[in-house]
Amino acid sequence: MKKISKKTMTALIDELRALAPSKPLTYGESLAVAREQAARLREAVEATEPDIDLVWLVDQTAVPVHFAPSHELQENASGLTTDLIGGKLQMFINQGEPPLRQRFSLLHEFKHVLDFKDAKTLHAKLGTGDDALKHNMIEWIANEFAGQVLMPLDHVKRIWRKTGNDLALSASFFNVSREAMRTRLEKLNFIGDFKRPRGYFRTTTLFPAADTSQCPFAA
Repeated sequence: MKKISKKTMTALIDELRALAPSKPLTYGESLAVAREQAARLREAVEATEPDIDLVWLVDQTAVPVHFAPSHELQENASGLTTDLIGGKLQMFINQGEPPLRQRFSLLHEFKHVLDFKDAKTLHAKLGTGDDALKHNMIEWIANEFAGQVLMPLDHVKRIWRKTGNDLALSASFFNVSREAMRTRLEKLNFIGDFKRPRGYFRTTTLFPAADTSQCPFAA
């Protein structure tokens, strides 16, 4: 996609923000919104190939992107989204990190841009009073968005099969790091051990056992 005007970019941000209900979201709901926003973003910028071009996002001026030295960001931070510098919402990306990491960080921060205006409402339920957990959940949601934009499921399926399940080669198709590719594949259960959430299927002693004698599926 070629350079996008400020007006068009503002309209796109508004469109993506509108996909989130104006209410506190559970963690699962937040992930679902992030996935929907990611899919819509790829459609809007006409990203049909696995390797999405992000030049339009770097060059847009609605929410400026700045590449900053590490010492100007929070310790160990890959990026920062804030309106406390010059009174304008901006994204800052750690220029000291590898280019592939910067691509992920850019989309991670863009998710913070999308949530910024309504963050207090959208994230109110997260963490159930645990501020550290809440912070982590917000970061995980932004990671999910970035992963979905960079490595959408349909493309991952095709590329993973095309490369003969080669991690490094698959990562090169998406222009992402091996670490990001591995994480995405693990989340999609292409690699790693699948762990069934057994706790959800156990019986509880809080209520008396149901009478299944008349149930057509009873043994």
